[in-house]
Amino acid sequence: MTTTDRLPVQALVLATSMFIITAPAFAQTSLATLRGKAMDQQGGVLPGATVTVRHVETNTTRTSVTEATGHYFLPSLPVGTYELTVELSGFATAKRTNVVLRVGQEAEIDVVLGVGTIQENVTVAGQAALVETQHVVGAFIDAARVENLPTVNRNFADLAQLAPGITSTGGSSMGFSAAGQHQYQNNVFVDGATNAMQFYGTQAESFPQDWIQEFQVMTNGFSAEFGNASGAVLNVITRSGTNTVQGRAYGFFQNGRFNAAPYSGHYTNNVPVFLDTTPPYNQRRIGGFMGGPVVANRLFYFGGVESLDNSATTSLSISDYWRNQGVASIIPTSNTRRPFIVKTDWTINPGNRLSLRHDRTVQRDTNCSGQGGDGCNSSPNWTLEKRATFDGPLWSALTNLTSTISNRAFNEARLYYGVNKLIITSNLAGKYGDALISDVAHRGLYSEKNYPGAAFGSSVTGGLEGETNLYFTDSFTVVKGQHQFKLGGQLARVTMYMDIDGSQKARWGFTSDRVFNLNDPASYPTTLSLAIGTAKDIEGHLNGGLFVQDTWQIRNNLTLNLGLRYDVDNSILTGNQFVDAYNQRFVTAFGGAAPLTRVKRDLNNVAPRLGLVWLPTSDRRTTVRGSGGIFYDQSHFNYNDVYINQTLLAIRRYSFNSNDSTTNPFFSPADPAGSALRLRAFLAQNFPDWPDFSLLGSGGQFINRMAPDFRIPYTVQVTGGLTHELRSSMYVQADYVHSTGKDAVLSRNVNVQQVDGRFVTIDPRFGGFTEFENRGWIDYDALQTRAEHRGSKLRLGGSYTLAKTFSNTLATGVGGGAATNPLDLSIDEGPANEDRRHNFAFDGSYVFPLDFQAAAIWRYSSPLPFSVTSSTVVFARPEPRGSRRGDDYKSLNLRASKIFRLGGRITATGFWEAFNVMNTDNFTSFQGSLQSSQFGQPQVEFPKRQQQFGFKLDF
Repeated sequence: MTTTDRLPVQALVLATSMFIITAPAFAQTSLATLRGKAMDQQGGVLPGATVTVRHVETNTTRTSVTEATGHYFLPSLPVGTYELTVELSGFATAKRTNVVLRVGQEAEIDVVLGVGTIQENVTVAGQAALVETQHVVGAFIDAARVENLPTVNRNFADLAQLAPGITSTGGSSMGFSAAGQHQYQNNVFVDGATNAMQFYGTQAESFPQDWIQEFQVMTNGFSAEFGNASGAVLNVITRSGTNTVQGRAYGFFQNGRFNAAPYSGHYTNNVPVFLDTTPPYNQRRIGGFMGGPVVANRLFYFGGVESLDNSATTSLSISDYWRNQGVASIIPTSNTRRPFIVKTDWTINPGNRLSLRHDRTVQRDTNCSGQGGDGCNSSPNWTLEKRATFDGPLWSALTNLTSTISNRAFNEARLYYGVNKLIITSNLAGKYGDALISDVAHRGLYSEKNYPGAAFGSSVTGGLEGETNLYFTDSFTVVKGQHQFKLGGQLARVTMYMDIDGSQKARWGFTSDRVFNLNDPASYPTTLSLAIGTAKDIEGHLNGGLFVQDTWQIRNNLTLNLGLRYDVDNSILTGNQFVDAYNQRFVTAFGGAAPLTRVKRDLNNVAPRLGLVWLPTSDRRTTVRGSGGIFYDQSHFNYNDVYINQTLLAIRRYSFNSNDSTTNPFFSPADPAGSALRLRAFLAQNFPDWPDFSLLGSGGQFINRMAPDFRIPYTVQVTGGLTHELRSSMYVQADYVHSTGKDAVLSRNVNVQQVDGRFVTIDPRFGGFTEFENRGWIDYDALQTRAEHRGSKLRLGGSYTLAKTFSNTLATGVGGGAATNPLDLSIDEGPANEDRRHNFAFDGSYVFPLDFQAAAIWRYSSPLPFSVTSSTVVFARPEPRGSRRGDDYKSLNLRASKIFRLGGRITATGFWEAFNVMNTDNFTSFQGSLQSSQFGQPQVEFPKRQQQFGFKLDF
């Protein structure tokens, strides 16, 4: 602390009584808010005081005047370091330096002014206290962690797993689960705008980690301004230009010679087999960014480019039978990314700030399995011919205008347009969508052949599943005494693009690994799914949302956040325009009543939210918090996609299963075994081309549909916890979280009834009638804890979560899971796919003398459950769901670096990183099918030890 001029010691002590706390409101914004109260030495309020904050990096300022209650309010502040100045005639000027504001934060600084002249001043230096008094459960991943911690793929979202309540299943979508919910229920906002690919519930564009300034992980309890997410929300900001020209060139490099040999994908004598040598692997990631002023103190720019080239090898988990048939079990893969970003920030005047951003990612992934958003090897038993190339441009444009209307009124408006059009092109066919379906001469070749130990043919869903998103959002804030009211809304035009080849090319299923031979009935297929028709549609809908929230500071140590949100997601209506034509076509052909009904609008998405923050002690080092509320997800198009391409646009659809009496048109209760053989013989007659369906008459027709009252899933959350500041650089926190996911989507055959102990169809026109319904649920209870120390040299963080997740839905992706028994959903109740009981994450870094630095991340997760299944057991389970557990996960990642100072502001940093340093076996995706020769064995292993070398040149 420094003083100038003359002030008594008591006044100096009072004048430095500024404390900073984080208020309970978080906003869907990339900005921060500062508020507080000006008081005299006796605690009386000081109206009319001038409060000025100066953004140190850009030298831009904002000014407010305290009201009659002494309060001031400064929203929409760019993230960064500030200097706070409070002035009032008759009092000494008070200054607070090094006030650090973070993304989405509302900080509070109360200032005590001592008697004196305005020329006299007291300056307090030092960072703000760490007590985070928000009702939101989660964590901040600050710039130091983004900058220094090792991540193997330079994906900033991997660092979200440092937060309590976040765990990875190793599956698809966002890459992590929050509060036991599905991964696709999360959302990511970058600079205030969504970066989620709605179709797959995954991130859309690549924002390299070096371009990220910091981000906020909110797992529970976020305010009413946040919508379209019932899981976690990541609130991310990219770097911006400042008054100083700053830039960086960087590179990250990996080569297989420095990595450990991976898992081969199979076992021998119940022992996992590893490759003798590391297969070819080479990754090169180079990029750079630069930012600075166009006009000092007013107009700033930032731009970045990156190029990723990754040539790798994947081991397939195909069975020994197919390996012995000469099917390749090790295949090449490659990934390329070409992202760029340009961004400007313009302080038009003290009351208006305009930000513009344009970014684009051109990507290409070869020899991938699964569907878009599933990752490039989510189906490890897919052979090379069945895999595909994922490519296509993803881009967006964003405009953000923040305005100060008056001392009490503020506005933030945002316009966003994003294009997510990922195309999946079959390896075998070299084409996709309508072009592949139209190639009738090769339809047998392109059809899918799925065996227990391998999969052949074209990929499951090739083609284009994408969307364009146009969003306009606006929020208006007004301050009235102890209340901070915020009202806003969102208007979105969301358009679905579909040009795919799904079951239009036929999907064959087999119960044993055996090459098809017409003279060998044991090699005949047992299932067939086929939609005859096209699968091409473009359809847009207008969605809207409104919210209101009140941050009410009842007392100096007690704050309530009251919120209400209402959303209308008309995307669930996609496909309604085809219903009447389908019904007419179907009734003309088969008679009877129309089978389909239009999906109704879902107008009940009312989401009340409540948060409470209480500081019970006079030193304000302890925070007690609680929250409760309802949080709605968004439509992901996938159910509509299936409904449209499998039914509405299909001339006919068939689904046969020789082991299921309801989908076997040859079934006779007097001869079940012979019935199965007759269907298999029928399916084999022209294999791999289609059988002669005219022999069936009207039998075998199969329909997928959405329930007429289909709704958007949501979660009900209740949390309670506390944070305690041990000292200025260290805090601990603990929260109890209960979350119940409701209206989760599952599919069920509604054309089945049980008569005399046997399952039979209700409507003879259909072999099956699968309906997407909101009959699923997910229950989650957890104790979530975290501790952090942020020192100048040593930084430590640790999170531990003890959790239990139960569910009756089997979904692993956005398509919804099929009920095992359509008449008894309780058979699917058990540990959810995301049920990891124990999760621990530790991160740390230390700066040594001579500019050496070390950093580490260590993670442990207890095993995920998996279930035993059988294709010969219909409407039942061989064992209760989730009865078995796979492998636990343990990994230690390290980074060692050295900074070389080259003169002036130019520095060069060289570093070495190692991932899974202990070379631990982390197996996942355990085979649960009793028909597989690999039953009980893992299909995939997380990477063994990998090493990465890199550099940064900063100037």
